[in-house]
Amino acid sequence: GHVRYATSGELSKLKLSTDIQPLIVGEDLKVCIAYNGNITNVKLLREKLLSYGYSFKCTSDTEVLALILLHNLIEGYKIEDAVKRIMNDVDGAYSVVGLLSDGTLFFFRDPCGIRPLVYGFSKNGNMFMVASESSALNSNNIRDFKVVEPGFLYTLSNNKLSIKKIFEGARENLCSFEFAYFARPDSKFNGKYVCEVRQELGRKLAIRYNDIARRVDVIVPIPQTAVDAAYGFHEVSGKPMQQWIVRDRYVKHRAFILSPEDRTIILHRKYNILFDKLRGKKIALIDDSIVRGDTLKTVVSELRKHDVSEIHIFVTFPKIIGPCFYGIDMATFQELAAFGRSDEEICKFIGADTINYQTIEDFVSAISSSNLCLGCLTLNYPTKYAMELSRLALELALKGVKIKGRITEEV
Repeated sequence: GHVRYATSGELSKLKLSTDIQPLIVGEDLKVCIAYNGNITNVKLLREKLLSYGYSFKCTSDTEVLALILLHNLIEGYKIEDAVKRIMNDVDGAYSVVGLLSDGTLFFFRDPCGIRPLVYGFSKNGNMFMVASESSALNSNNIRDFKVVEPGFLYTLSNNKLSIKKIFEGARENLCSFEFAYFARPDSKFNGKYVCEVRQELGRKLAIRYNDIARRVDVIVPIPQTAVDAAYGFHEVSGKPMQQWIVRDRYVKHRAFILSPEDRTIILHRKYNILFDKLRGKKIALIDDSIVRGDTLKTVVSELRKHDVSEIHIFVTFPKIIGPCFYGIDMATFQELAAFGRSDEEICKFIGADTINYQTIEDFVSAISSSNLCLGCLTLNYPTKYAMELSRLALELALKGVKIKGRITEEV
């Protein structure tokens, strides 16, 4: 199965229901897949499949990926060669788990390893599990896990696991946003728990912006992903940390992945601010990232109405200057708070006294790995087609041309 939010396909309730994973394609020979990521050259691949005589029942790129695999198998390629052809032809991020008609379970990551994928057996060998994060395995009493290496194909048949390297030159470029926002704090990457990385991100901020950190009265995180970073900030600065912005646990939506209209409504329902505690205070407001700036703008506006003395924002993720083409729903330059704005202008847009971003250098140091996708921070994307899309999207944005839908599905 797949807990999905859409970065491809149509967003109507009907289309979202037909795009639910796992997806099964084929008749005599069937392929079932669930995958995490986003295909950047999906339009070209869709056109190629149409020329082969295939039709589409869904709107998401999952069906495209499944049909390409099915086509390769029908053409007589073994699963190893069929997946190798995918890795050669499909540009983007894809961590895939699937099932063939004969009961063979298979899983693999794209050659750049942008989206995470792990696997493991239970101690008694009766359970085998593949998931995006180690926390999912741990919840099912699978303590030992291994990382699915990019460019490899893993198959499980008759309780026997086979691992084959099928793509030369693969190198992990794990999505950097996993560490700041997406991943669960109890998941492990590169031998470190995500909560530990986030605490270190907070420490780095307090060290780099020590002069501002010393001026505040209290540290307040935007829940939930910034809480660990706020603790790290507290450790270094010595200032008290208080969770005086409380998230309503019954509001399940993530504002980040909603439509603009829904986002505003949810933000007001999602956070309850203890204004009487904050009145007259100079606060360090810790947030995981600034994408569109909606959350911070809403929170800061409410704080200003209740006489907070100073608001200094510290952001654990560096400044996002470009879209993501690999499975995070920020598809255009124009929607980004940083597009066309200096730090001072971003600060004014949000309404804060200062805004203090993590540097890329400190971010990479906190993670203790350089095998990262930093495309949204540097515009240097790990795949060829994404680089082309970025250049085109920036050119259109600078001309003031608004793209209808997602650029990966338009060009």
